[in-house]
Formats: sequence, C-alpha cells, structure tokens
Amino acid sequence: MKIAIDLGHGCTNDGGAVGVRREEDLINEVGKLLIDKLQQLGHTVIRCRPSWASSDTNSLWQRCNTANVNQADIFVSLHFNAYNGKAYGTETFAISEAGKRIATSVQQEICKLGFYNRGVKTTRYYVLRNTTMPAILIEGAFCDSARDMKLFDAEKMADAIVRGLV
Repeated sequence: MKIAIDLGHGCTNDGGAVGVRREEDLINEVGKLLIDKLQQLGHTVIRCRPSWASSDTNSLWQRCNTANVNQADIFVSLHFNAYNGKAYGTETFAISEAGKRIATSVQQEICKLGFYNRGVKTTRYYVLRNTTMPAILIEGAFCDSARDMKLFDAEKMADAIVRGLV
C-alpha cells in the first residue's frame, strides 16, 4: 500500500501547540517511528511535510499535492491537540466514508493505550477536502494535558496507528 504521511506543522515557523510537551516534538517522535514501521512492513511511504512554504495555505496545498501527485492510497495527517490543560483524549477526523472506516480503526487502536475516546469526527479540514484518496487527521492526544502526557509513549502510539492503518 502507498501511504502518504503528513507530519503536521513543522514548516515556516509553525510548531503547532505547546503545553506540557510541544506538539511538533510529539509529531516528530511518533512520525519517525510510524514511517519506519510502515516501511518495514513493505508499504511505500510518501512524506508530505514541505521543508518550506510561503504561507499556511501554501504549506497545506503542498502536503495535499504531494499525496495526490504520488497517487497515495491513504493520506494520514498526524497532530496533537491542545485546549485548556483540562481536555484530554484522542480524536480522529475524516470526511469520506472510506476515510471514516480507517479513522475508526486507528481511533480504536489508540484508545486501547488508555486514551479517552473523543470519537471520529467530520470536519472539513483543508487536508481532508483537498486530497483525492481517503484521508484522516489524527489528534493523538492533548499535549497540554498532564493526564495524556503521562500515558504518552511514542513507540506505542506509532504501533497503534500502524495497526489501525493496516
């Protein structure tokens, strides 16, 4: 399978949310492991994070364009949430029916690690609207939640996402 992996943020001074941990650090930790594990299983991984972008919209366009041009089978955007230090759990977003099936599988696997299940949700995020394949956006946990960060283990999170995808 050809899987497009978008390590969210990380471009043009966009490090994402900051809390107990930095979102970008969590994305990079899990993302590297996720990519390695998928490749070890024989999947082709398309890396979609641009190294530079002129704006947030340009960054999002580049991510989608990379997945679309490479005709990926699945698009996965990896993120970690933040709100008020009191919210916790994991949620996954998708628009298409195929995307929702993949999102449900990934969501269930992450929740098995002990994270509160905030559900699979439909929101018209740019990367979900502008990819031509089933797409999901994972909010693995809240980086400003002490509860979630006590549970967080990059290796286990990557393993859960892999199980959910394949």
